[in-house]
Amino acid sequence: MENIFEIEEIKEALQKPDKITTFSFDEDIKYYYKYVKSRASSAKYLLAIVKYLNGEGYIITSYFVRHIK
Repeated sequence: MENIFEIEEIKEALQKPDKITTFSFDEDIKYYYKYVKSRASSAKYLLAIVKYLNGEGYIITSYFVRHIK
């Protein structure tokens, strides 16, 4: 069984993302993608979803995906 990703990987996705996209229904939600080469799974992009409110960003969730959307 593969290890669950670490907090450090999420930090790296937020600090040095490969791509940032915006949620089409809410411009205050950003999708941060970071490629993680070392993963055995085919889902190698860490996606961190962040909601910005009153100048602060809050991580809603994060998980691995196969492709950037």
